[in-house]
Amino acid sequence: MEINVASINQTFGQDEQTSQIIATLNGSSSDYSGDYLSSNVSVTSKDLPDGTSLDNVLDGEIETLARKKLAAYAAGAMPIRVSSINRVYDQQTKQIAHVVVSLLGNVTDGSGDYINCRTTITKEDLPSDKTFATMTAGDLKKLAKAKLVEMTKVA
Repeated sequence: MEINVASINQTFGQDEQTSQIIATLNGSSSDYSGDYLSSNVSVTSKDLPDGTSLDNVLDGEIETLARKKLAAYAAGAMPIRVSSINRVYDQQTKQIAHVVVSLLGNVTDGSGDYINCRTTITKEDLPSDKTFATMTAGDLKKLAKAKLVEMTKVA
């Protein structure tokens, strides 16, 4: 899944200094699975290199910082929870064809940063010694979170 910048929203205080930058990062699968990722990531002065302020940072730098922060969130800096697991059965074989897992996360620091993700787990994603019949909800949660980390990884 390719994750793109949908918007960069820069707001200013009464002194016309930047008070907040929020990057919206979104992606959707190209394989018609319905998988997606939607997120808001705040870029704060703490995220900037020394000598840079929120008023003189370039959009490309904002994007880079937002992507790094998104990857950190997915890797554990943000609590991510599984909100649902949907096992989809093949009606001919009566076996699980794939599993759709929805993940949600948000930080409680007042920034409004969040991740909302839907990912499909296929047979190819399973460990070689496992089948859907031998995967517990805990196994599926772990696998979905690992897929989130992988899809947000910064090169």
